Amino acid sequence: MALKAALLSLGCKVNSYETEKIREDMILAGFEIVDFTEKADVYIVNTCSVTNIADRKSRQMLHKAKSINPKALVVATGCYVQTAEKDERLNDAADIIIGNNHKGSIAETIMAHISSAADDINLLDDIAKECEVENFSINDYSERSRAFVRIEDGCNQFCSYCIIPYARGRVRSRSEEDIISEVKVLAEKGFKEIVITGIHISSYGMKNYESGLKNEEWDSKPLLKLVQELDKIKGIERIRLGSLEPRIISREFAVGLKEIKSFCPHFHLSLQSGCDSVLKRMNRHYTAEDFLERCRILREVFDDPAITTDVIVGFPSETEEEFKESADMLKQAAFSKMHIFKYSRRKGTVADRMPGQLTEKVKHERSLVLQELDNKMHFDYASHFKGKTVKVLIEEEDGDEMSGLTERYMNVKISKNTGVFRFPDVPNDMNTELSADNSYINHIAEVKITDVSEDGILISK
Repeated sequence: MALKAALLSLGCKVNSYETEKIREDMILAGFEIVDFTEKADVYIVNTCSVTNIADRKSRQMLHKAKSINPKALVVATGCYVQTAEKDERLNDAADIIIGNNHKGSIAETIMAHISSAADDINLLDDIAKECEVENFSINDYSERSRAFVRIEDGCNQFCSYCIIPYARGRVRSRSEEDIISEVKVLAEKGFKEIVITGIHISSYGMKNYESGLKNEEWDSKPLLKLVQELDKIKGIERIRLGSLEPRIISREFAVGLKEIKSFCPHFHLSLQSGCDSVLKRMNRHYTAEDFLERCRILREVFDDPAITTDVIVGFPSETEEEFKESADMLKQAAFSKMHIFKYSRRKGTVADRMPGQLTEKVKHERSLVLQELDNKMHFDYASHFKGKTVKVLIEEEDGDEMSGLTERYMNVKISKNTGVFRFPDVPNDMNTELSADNSYINHIAEVKITDVSEDGILISK
C-alpha cells in the first residue's frame, strides 16, 4: 500500500507553484496525495512569513499536522522556515526543515529519511549568498484552468516593512529557454492561459543586487522579450503578468505589450501608499505623481486596461492628513480593484522598529474607508462593460451557471439557459445546449454582458 502525503501551501502564488512541483515529485516517488485534513504518513507545509500573523499560522499548521497523526513525518519549508532558523518553536514542530533553495529535492530528502530512519534533517543555507535560481518545471496543474509559471526568485528592493528579501534572497532569474520549454509542455496539456509569477518579476534578467534601473529608467527589455517569445507558443491564448514594479511602466514597454496578441491588459501595480512622505518611509522609490503618470501611459496605450493595486493603511506614524492625501490619490488613480491591508508589524524589518505604531482601531477604521472607495471604483469600472462582449476563460460550472475571468481579470457569471455566449473553439451545434457529460471548463467563451452586480461581478443572463 502506498504511503500517503498531504501538502499545504500558505501565502503567495510562488509558494503555490512550488507546492505543485513538490506534489508532482511526491507522486513520482510513489506517494498517494490526500487532503491536508486527512490522516497521512507525511505532511508538507510550505510556509509564509510576510507578517507575524503568517508566521503564527505557519506554526499552527505544522502543529495541526502532528495532531492529526502524531506518528507522521512533518516537513516544513518556505519563508517562515528561512527566517526562523533560531526559533525553537519551529524545531519542535517539524521533523525535516528545508530552506527555500532546496524545494526541488524535498521528495528525495523524504525518501532518504524514510529508508534510513535518519535523525531530523535541517537543510538551511544563507540564501543571501545564493546566485542561481533553483530551476525546476511544472508539467501539469491539478484542478486549475490557469497555469502559473515562475520566472525568477528573490527581491533586491528592501522595502522597510518587508522581510521577503531576507527569506527569498536576491534576484535570480530562470533562463528564457527553460521557461519556454515549461510553457510548451503546459500548452500541450491544454492550458490556454499562463500567469507569469515570481517574487519580483519586474527584475527578471537582473542579477544579485542590481536595481533594474538603467540610465534612470527601469530595464523592461528582458521581461518584454520573454512575453514576446511565449506568445509564439502554439495553444497559448492568454499571457497574464503578476505583480509589477510601477517603475517598469514606460511608453515603450506598454506599446510593446500592446502588440502581443495573447497579452492580457491587466496590470497589478503595487502602490502601498498614495502619500509621498509615507512612500519615503516605506523605502518605495517613486512618488504618487510618478505612479499616476504610469497609469496615464497605460490608459493612453490600452482600451480600458484593468489597473489593480495593493495599499497598506496605518503604516507607522501615518497621520490623518497623510491618510487623506493617500485616499485622494487613490481616487485619481481610479483602480479597477484594490487589495487593502492593515499594516502588520514584522520582526526583523526596519518598520517594526519605527516609532509611531498605530492602534488596531485606527488601522481598522482607515481600512473601512478605503474598502468603501474600492467598492465604488470596482463597480464603476465593471459598469464600462455592460452591453459589451468580452472573452471569458471558463473556470467553474455549477448546475445551470458557468463562471470565469475576462482578460482584464473581471469575474463573470453566465447563465447556461439565458446567457448570450458562444465558444469559438467549439463546434456550432454544441454552443447552445450543453450536454451533461460535456464540460466547458478551460474553454474561452465570447460573452455579452447584460448586467453588473453590486459587488462588480459581470453577468450574462
